[in-house]
Amino acid sequence: MNIIILREGDARSRPVSVSLRAMVVGALTLFGVLPLALGALAFWLVAAYDPGASAAAGVPTAALGQARRLAQISHADLSRLSATVGRLRARASRLDALSARLGTLAALRGQPLAMRAAFTTAPAAPMAGADWTVAGLKAVAQNLKADFMRRSAEMTVLASVLAARRVMALTTPGGWPVRGGWISSPFGPRPDPFTGRPGFHPGVDIAAPIGTPVRAMAAGIVIFAGGDGGFGRLVKVADGHGEVTMYAHLSARYVHVGEVVHKHELLGRVGDTGYSTGPHLHFEVMLHGVPINPIGFLRLADRH
Repeated sequence: MNIIILREGDARSRPVSVSLRAMVVGALTLFGVLPLALGALAFWLVAAYDPGASAAAGVPTAALGQARRLAQISHADLSRLSATVGRLRARASRLDALSARLGTLAALRGQPLAMRAAFTTAPAAPMAGADWTVAGLKAVAQNLKADFMRRSAEMTVLASVLAARRVMALTTPGGWPVRGGWISSPFGPRPDPFTGRPGFHPGVDIAAPIGTPVRAMAAGIVIFAGGDGGFGRLVKVADGHGEVTMYAHLSARYVHVGEVVHKHELLGRVGDTGYSTGPHLHFEVMLHGVPINPIGFLRLADRH
């Protein structure tokens, strides 16, 4: 192959002859050796800057590996702690709502303002600008745990209040022990029905047909069940707070001493036993052994 080289502004030319062998060698060099050389150069450059080969620069390979592991552990800790904080805050919101609900049910309007505020604390504001490092998230988690402990104590107090009120409601006499009856003799001074002499009636007599069910006006423990002369067949129930309710002149009784009875539970039936002028129930309430007027406990609305 002949190549003619011309120079600008010069009429002379210079012919160059290239043999076939020279062309083959040039092609092999261009497309074979040169890429290999460039690849070797790139490999050397990567190896020179690879962290694993940095021992020559004074950085041990083990130290670099440990740094990588610590970075991975920190990232995992951050992820776990972020998820934990999210769950804790969700629980805190639910606990706030439940605490407010229980406070309403407990009807704490009569309690001091500080106590009411403790039971109606609003949910905490979102953690804007929080420290999202591992140490910061651990501190947030600890604060939330402490908040849960405080709120758990509040819930315990509320549960105690509700339980106490429920016990008081069940053990305080209320309602009529006999449905459909009427008061034939009130509480207080009256002539003795047998002698006519002045006397004192320590309860109320509720007239009703024989066999009418007699139900407990308060929950408690049966402390007496049997016969007692003038009162005939009777039952006494103590509420544990100093109050005792008595049901006398029964024709039948269905409870025994030591038995726990619930409010409105069937105790017996109206009768005419003992010193009685006709079928009725003698109902009596004693507070620390002293008879009190039970008329306030007879809720007329409960007769229906």
